[in-house]
Amino acid sequence: MVQSDDIFDFENEKYKEEFMRRKKLSMKVVAAILAAATFMSTYPTAAFAVTKSQVAADGINNATTHVESDDEWNSYDVTVGVTVEDGKFKEFLVTPTNGYEASGDFGSKTYFEKAVNGTTKKPDMGIKALVGQPATQESIDNWFTANGYDTKSGATITRTAVKDAAKEALSKFEEAKKEDVKQEAYVLMNIPYAAFYAAEGDSDVDAVSSATKMKTRASLAAGSYHVNNDGSDISGITFPVKVSDLAALTGKYTQITDESKVEITTSIKGKESTTTYVGKDALFESADYSYYVLSEAPSYYKELTVNKDGALSFGAVKTSSATTLDNANGTLSTSTKYGDYQLDIEGLPKNINTVYGVTISTKEGDSYGLRHVENIWKKTELAWSTGFVTESHGCQLSYADYVSMMGQTINNVTYYTDAGVYNIPMNQYVPVKFANTVAVENASADAGKTTVAITGLPSDYDAVYSVDGLNNVSVKDGVLSFDKSAAVGQYTLKITDKSGKYADLSATFELTTDKAVAAYDNASDSLVAAKDAAADDLSAYIKNIKSVNVNGKDYAASGKKSVTIINKDGSLNESATPFKDAKPGDEFTVSVKATGYANDFTFTYVVPEYTYVYASLSYAEYYAAENVQNAGSTLSSDTMDTNGEYDKGAFDVVTRATANHGLHRGSFQQDVVIYDTDGNEYEPVSWTDANTAILKDGKTLVKASDRKTGITTLTVDGKNATYDHYVIKGIKYVPVKVKTKNLEAFKKAYSVVENGEKLSGGYSENNLKSYEAVAAVDANTNGLKTVSMSADGSFSFGAAAIGTTSGLKDTELKTADTAKMGVEVVSSSKFGDFLRVDLTENYGDLGAAMQSVEWTYYGNGDKAIATYGTKFAADNWMHKMMGIQLGLTDSLRCQLPEGTDGTGKWVVTIHALGYADTNVEVNVTADDIHTATPVSDTSKLEAAIKAAEALNKDDYTEKTWSDLEAELKEAQDDLANAAKGKTSQESVDESTAHLNAAIAALEKANKFTGLANSKAADGNWYYYVNGEIATNVTTVAKNVNGWWYVKNGKVDFKANTVAKNENGWWLIRGGKVDFSANTVAKNENGWWIIRNGKVDFSANTVAKNENGWWKITNGKVDFSYTGVAKNANGWWRIVNGKVDFNCNSVEKNENGWWYIRGGKVDFSYTGVAKNTNGWWRIENGKVNFNFNGIAQNSNGWWYIKGGKVDFSYNGTVKSNGKTYKVVNGKVRV
Repeated sequence: MVQSDDIFDFENEKYKEEFMRRKKLSMKVVAAILAAATFMSTYPTAAFAVTKSQVAADGINNATTHVESDDEWNSYDVTVGVTVEDGKFKEFLVTPTNGYEASGDFGSKTYFEKAVNGTTKKPDMGIKALVGQPATQESIDNWFTANGYDTKSGATITRTAVKDAAKEALSKFEEAKKEDVKQEAYVLMNIPYAAFYAAEGDSDVDAVSSATKMKTRASLAAGSYHVNNDGSDISGITFPVKVSDLAALTGKYTQITDESKVEITTSIKGKESTTTYVGKDALFESADYSYYVLSEAPSYYKELTVNKDGALSFGAVKTSSATTLDNANGTLSTSTKYGDYQLDIEGLPKNINTVYGVTISTKEGDSYGLRHVENIWKKTELAWSTGFVTESHGCQLSYADYVSMMGQTINNVTYYTDAGVYNIPMNQYVPVKFANTVAVENASADAGKTTVAITGLPSDYDAVYSVDGLNNVSVKDGVLSFDKSAAVGQYTLKITDKSGKYADLSATFELTTDKAVAAYDNASDSLVAAKDAAADDLSAYIKNIKSVNVNGKDYAASGKKSVTIINKDGSLNESATPFKDAKPGDEFTVSVKATGYANDFTFTYVVPEYTYVYASLSYAEYYAAENVQNAGSTLSSDTMDTNGEYDKGAFDVVTRATANHGLHRGSFQQDVVIYDTDGNEYEPVSWTDANTAILKDGKTLVKASDRKTGITTLTVDGKNATYDHYVIKGIKYVPVKVKTKNLEAFKKAYSVVENGEKLSGGYSENNLKSYEAVAAVDANTNGLKTVSMSADGSFSFGAAAIGTTSGLKDTELKTADTAKMGVEVVSSSKFGDFLRVDLTENYGDLGAAMQSVEWTYYGNGDKAIATYGTKFAADNWMHKMMGIQLGLTDSLRCQLPEGTDGTGKWVVTIHALGYADTNVEVNVTADDIHTATPVSDTSKLEAAIKAAEALNKDDYTEKTWSDLEAELKEAQDDLANAAKGKTSQESVDESTAHLNAAIAALEKANKFTGLANSKAADGNWYYYVNGEIATNVTTVAKNVNGWWYVKNGKVDFKANTVAKNENGWWLIRGGKVDFSANTVAKNENGWWIIRNGKVDFSANTVAKNENGWWKITNGKVDFSYTGVAKNANGWWRIVNGKVDFNCNSVEKNENGWWYIRGGKVDFSYTGVAKNTNGWWRIENGKVNFNFNGIAQNSNGWWYIKGGKVDFSYNGTVKSNGKTYKVVNGKVRV
């Protein structure tokens, strides 16, 4: 036989000896057990044996089997008695006989105990585990198989014998009649309030009647049910119930199944909604005692009893354990609109979703059941009437059952919920109420007294009078007295019973004035103190505002349906309901009514126009209206972070001593100010190279650092100063909307860029590129903030709005694809943060545009529990090669919520110029939270510093050497701080990595002068002087690809001009010299004749281009020339430098007058031709001024004198021996 491992370990000598010792003991039969077995064997055997799944009829039977001997024990018999009741096993009586002795063999006793009762760890191993299960052969077989007893290795002879005896005993039973088999079940049931609370000590709880007919059918009534589908009632509670026989319900009450469905339509606050309730949820609108059969037993329930008269009753709630909430408490109020008393509960578990019912118990022994909506409101608010307040929201309140609670002491409140049963112990006296009247007359604030009328006080009411806010209060003979220095407003007289037996009484009254204390300031659109009124007077007035009337409509200033028209600071709420759809220029009459002020104050509000601009804001100003921790605070901290920086403050400025990276990176989107040692300020906007900045005033700043001395020199306008430090104040370009009437004042207070003006920033290096753009802010620009002007002339800023436009001219709003940006949670950092997320791929454009970053913490849920703002350099950074680096620093900006450690879900939001907000979701583990580790090893950092210091500046390009110097300075500072214990190992390691990266990135200086033969990485062809890009060079230079136009050190591929170098002037097309060109082309100096791509300064001719033919003088078009000029093709009529091909006339030049046809001298023509000055004798194209006689043209013969037709001549003329008559210059032939 195989011994079970959980019985003996025969490798252990102790157990082996004990076993052998006990085996030698003789065994006896216990008399009592044998007697019981004998009794059971005499029980009559059933005539028809039950088999398999047949359920046995109620009764008792027994059977005996034999346990064979083994090396471990002697043989003995086992008798098993089986009791069946209601078709289930009720009891197993297992008795060893004939050879078993309780004090005998160790092995047999142990096996027997396990076969009957199981073990502590495995009670199901014993046959008694079958109690309560169906009385069938299958139940026994399933028990045996489930515990592994059907295998040789897992079974024992004793257990097998017990099983066989039990099955033989069961075979003696008759099969139960089906009508005798009871089906126990658990159901969810609709229980009327009276029936539910009867067993909880209160049997007189009526249903709730409702006049509203909506809330009874909505979520506020969760845990209840209603019978009427019109919403006129709340009938009772839906609660788990144990039913001993489900047949008691079947056919008699409504059964709800998974297929059941009910639709309920409600209209609350004018909004109609329809909710479909399916399955067990359909109980919400169903009859009393409707039920839904549960598939599993609940942890709490009531037991159902069917009384003799057929009525149903329910026992007290049963639960495995009711939880006592020692930390919960209740606050009792005797003044509430929901009844006479209200008990507010604090400290309920958050996992409670549904409250089924609540009972209030008193130490006097009474119990009071509460109902939904009327008594139970939003889980924690419990209210009831005792007959004084009898109506709430149009619904009559039931109070008779609660009258007796007055004068008693509440000692416990029990909640029945979906999360379990909870008891809240307390010691709360319920003061007695009585019929009374209390009235106080209004009076002037400076009167010092008013009249009061009080009736109904019981004879033992020991009254104490008080008025909060008034001094020296007393009541005597119907007069309430107080100090005459009282402020205007509403007050409450409170009357308290000194003994505490009775409830407090109260009455409100007003102290008034007719003094005007408010005026309207149009510039700020706000209320200000009137003339002769103090600021405190205005504050008191604003606090007492009761209602505001806008264009004839009243708006309450407080209460459930209030609308804020005047803000607490006196400013007009211009986004309030009455102004919602207003347009600029619309006028509104606003009238303010304040409690205690006799006269209403009226003013006219004109809706303003807005102007959209960019403005530089400090971090405190930017975050003031954002939902971040410590928003708007400028508190600083004198505690260094682990990076040795004073970055643990709130939203104060960021200060740095280094003179490189922060200046470059900060200038992209931050408002940076450089200070020299004399305190002078310089505001860089962008950098043209590593050491040259364009300042906000348009001037140029040049910085030069001496590595040996550590001194950085600043040069502006030829004047030198010594660099001291720089600060980052805030964000450089924030889109804002400002009232046009306040724009000029705003521009005086803030740095502003208006639409159409230029935005620029940054320094181009590797993945980061400087930028230029044109401002185009509009109402839809993403991140737009609204500017508000206060009455004192200061400005504040609203929250950033989500928009759809970029704010940049001709640029669509960009979207970053974070899936392609290499998001990584970094487990260590040198920058003083405790949490860091890097974006390492495709980040350049977003990094250059990054303005601000917010972190939202969700922890282990989906609801935000904290949001934090950050600052550039203190938290956030972008590296030229290593990505966007987003950090969160343990600081006044960021303190984690109590009970959290930073692990779980975070969403990091990047706000960037021209971008939609970029959200990066990460899950942070404990390994991602980094704290500063003390420095233990600086050897690698020292080696990197030594390697850098050994390098020669002249061997490398200026740009890469400048980067190296910046990293080297930071590394040297980190090494020095390590010796002082002011840095961390993480910082040392990252400084080492950065310095080594800068060494690896060094580019050798080639000393080359000329135009590069290939394009640089950024796509440009650069012109170098001694290996450095010569930004001051503009020329025409050649490389292996041709001759090119170089402007400011690089080829301008867009150039189409005439440019010069030391060899002449050249025609440039697409940036390149066009040697094939023969034309006339222009540059800023004029138009030039081009021959084979070059200006021919020796040319004096007429030359053509696509625009015409031109008079060229010394290579240049002479636009001042008008005359006749020649080229290889002839002589041409020139007007203002250009050939006039429309000319048909006689025109002159320095050589004479010429006959022009189609703009060209016609040397073949001889005759008479005209111009504006007359008609002329032409010979071979030229006027012959020496001609005297007659000549012919197509119009006839003419009398010519001095080469010109003389139209004044009348007479005769001889020619060729003939005399001709001349009339008005024309010869009569």
